[in-house]
Amino acid sequence: MDLDTVAYRFDSPAGHFCIKCRLSGRWRVKHEDMPWGDSFPSAQAAALALAAAFPVPAQLALWQEQVGACGCTAWPTTRV
Repeated sequence: MDLDTVAYRFDSPAGHFCIKCRLSGRWRVKHEDMPWGDSFPSAQAAALALAAAFPVPAQLALWQEQVGACGCTAWPTTRV
């Protein structure tokens, strides 16, 4: 079954971050492919929580968006 899902990725000196939607509609965060924090009601809420704890942007528009397969582990881990 193909689902058109959206995920957001940001690579920083603090690591690889991924925000992706769960089937429940809540958003999950991974840091270095490990779960971080709780689930969030929106991707923007997840980005705000990450920005409070790590040097990543709070504005979701600055994250890289990927549509389609939501697997964060499939992304390269090259850091800026």
